[in-house]
Parts: sequence; C-alpha cells; structure tokens
Amino acid sequence: MTRVIRTELRRSASLVTALLMLALAAAHIGTIYDYWRASAVLAGHELATGLSLLLPLAAACGAMVGRREIRVRAVELLESTGRPRWQRFLPSTAALGIAVAGPYLLVGSVCLVLVAAGGGMLDVAGGVLPVIAALTLTGAAWLGIAAGRAWSSPVLPPLLAAALLVVQARPPQLTGAYDRWSNLTFTPEPAPATVWETPTAAALLARLALAAGLVIAGLLLIAGRSWLSRAGAGVVLAAGLAGLVLIAAPGPAGHWRLEPSAQRLVCADGEPEVCVTAAHAYLLPQVVPEVRRGLAALAVLPGAPTRAAEIRLHTIGDHSSEQWYRFAPYDEPGTVYFVVDYSSTEGGDPGVAARIAMGGGTYLTGCGAQEDVPLMVAGAWLLGTGDFRVWEPGFGYWGWSDLQPEVRERLRALRELPKEEQLARVTAVRDAAARCEPDLMARLTGEVPA
Repeated sequence: MTRVIRTELRRSASLVTALLMLALAAAHIGTIYDYWRASAVLAGHELATGLSLLLPLAAACGAMVGRREIRVRAVELLESTGRPRWQRFLPSTAALGIAVAGPYLLVGSVCLVLVAAGGGMLDVAGGVLPVIAALTLTGAAWLGIAAGRAWSSPVLPPLLAAALLVVQARPPQLTGAYDRWSNLTFTPEPAPATVWETPTAAALLARLALAAGLVIAGLLLIAGRSWLSRAGAGVVLAAGLAGLVLIAAPGPAGHWRLEPSAQRLVCADGEPEVCVTAAHAYLLPQVVPEVRRGLAALAVLPGAPTRAAEIRLHTIGDHSSEQWYRFAPYDEPGTVYFVVDYSSTEGGDPGVAARIAMGGGTYLTGCGAQEDVPLMVAGAWLLGTGDFRVWEPGFGYWGWSDLQPEVRERLRALRELPKEEQLARVTAVRDAAARCEPDLMARLTGEVPA
C-alpha cells in the first residue's frame, strides 16, 4: 500500500500541490521573519494566517484529483476490485493529505527551530497551531476530492477556490466589529497584539473543531456510498463550523491571554540593573548599552531611577501605540520603563535610550497621551542633543518631525538659562508628568514656578 501511495504522489496532482504549498508557505512566513523571530506563538499564528490562501488552494487541488478519478474512470475500476473499501480510496486520499500537510508542517518545524536557535520564546501553542492548520488543510483537500467526484466539471476547481476566498472577505475582520459570526474564518483572528500572548484553550478547541469537522466530513463523503454517510458528513461539517463559531468568545479576549512565563523578567549582569521580559531575553546584549545610556542621562536629575525594566501590560494589547502608556506600569520603586522595538537592520533597538530619557523617564507612567513637546525637550536636554529623534521600526528616525522646529526653539531657550534653572525646569516637567498633571509646557517655560 505504501508503494501505491508513493506512485500516486508522483503521478497525480499531489506533487504539484506539495510544491505549491511549500513555496507559498515559505514565502509567506519568510517575508515577515523579523515579526515572529522571537516567539513560537507568533510564528505559528502567522503561518496559520496563510490558510486564507492555502485552504482554497488545497480544496481546488482536491477537486482536480476527484475530477481526474472520474475522467479516467479510476473510481469505477477500483469499485470492481475485491479489495476492502478503505483500500480503494486510500491511495489518492493519503497522497493528497501528505501533499498539503507535509510541506506545511515542514515549514512550521523550520520556524520553531529558528525561534529556538535565536533564543526566542518557545510555547506549546506554537507547535499546536501549525498541526491544527495542517489538519484543516487536509480536510479541505479531502472535501475537494469528494466535490470533484460529485461534479467533474472543469470549472469546479477555480469556482471552489474563488468561493472560499470570498467567504473570508467579511466586514468583521475589516472593521474590527467582532461578534459570534466574526469567528467564522479559516485563519486564527484576531492577531496577538504583543509577544507575551498565547492562544486561549477555547480558541485552540474552536480551530480543532473546524479541522475535525473538515477531515471527518471529507472521509465520509469519499468512503461512503449511502445517503446515511452523506447525511453524517453534513452533520459533522455543520458541527465543526458551529464549534468554530460558538466555542471561543468573539474578539481578542476570547482568543488570546497573557502568558506569565513570557513576561518573567530576565536581568543583565552589572549595574545599573537592566531587565527585559523572557520573550525578549535574546535581545538583552543588544539592548543593555542603550538602556544604560538612557539611565546615565537621567542620573543628573534628583531622585533618578537606578534600574530599568521592559514594561509589561496587565492585560492583552489592542494593537495601538497607546497601549504602552495607557496602563500604569508595575509598581517597582526606582525603576524606569521602556518598550523594546527590535530591528534586524540596526542590530537592536537604537531608540530605547531616547524613549527612556523622554520626559525625564516619564514617557510610560500610565497617564495616557501627554504634551509631546515638553517631554521631548526634556529628553533632548538630558541626552545633550540639538533635537529629539526617536527611532521607530519601519519608519527610522522620524521623531515627530512636525514638532522638531518647536522642540529646537524651546531647547535653545532652555539652554540659555543658568544651569541650575535648566535642571529645575526639567525636573519640574518630570515631576508634573509623573503625577499626570496638565500644563507641562508652563513648567518648562517657568510660567509655573519650579
């Protein structure tokens, strides 16, 4: 039987399908390596998002295999043999299952190896997500075989692929208005907002319900001949879709949770102390010099922090920049907080020192959005620069470019004052920002006495 399956892999559309799956999955995940390189969960999730294209492709390839079997009368030939029924449909079914799932799992395994080799965060869910997605692809391919046997028209494969593509283009995923029906998608949506998030048990069960429904329904339609088996396939498929919709609560909170082990702090040797979360522990050697440069800049202020730690959210994120300063950080006296934004082109995070110095270390105090210009002037004064630029991933040193003229003007005015007055005003800005008080500019200009 193994030899028959190997022959089927070589002679049918399965080999082409396998090559397409491998190329598309590798291209999809390879173009966003910087995004998932630190987390097995992010790697597994991003690989699973490729189902939006790979699942219609798998179903279309299955339909082509089913059409071929009808066109060459392979089904009639097998039915005339004395073999057990499971041996009659196993070769083509197994070959296509291997063709769609094998390359996908291979790419997933390579991703996990790369995460581990780079010192990233490993998580069981990072391996479970690709396995569930591979089962989903297998089920779609087997349903495609059944469809091709039922209707051998040449328009079926492209029609089936187009229909599955259209089904996914629904408003909830485009508008963010999540309800129960927004769960009805082949890809695990919504995406995690931070590297510390992992799928909830309900989210994994919902995806598994879909995969099981597709696989069992496909097998029943391929192997069964009676109306009872066809009805059973319909019931199983409906149950899988119902599980996908109903098991997990809609929206991010139903699909993601914070993983405590990913938020555990890992600290570098030496003083002052610099800590990052375990999910970013591999970046510690690159981050420490910039963080300590920021701490050295803050050291001129009275009551300056003596350690720095990566900020940790109290709940899952929401994909906005405001998530970093909307919530008060953990209460750790003498600590200034920073966000890690890694860049492979820069070999680290060149903007972390500026973000630490901004506002005298008050950029991430849980006060929400504050006045940018006074905080930027204070940061530039502490760093000894002529303006205040922050490096951001994808944008470079953009640094609120529209505010730079005012920042430079305010900075020149500040530096014309006596040294003691400069220090007093920057300290006043820091203290007011730490207390979430308004009118920071008045502290900087001296309208409110320091």
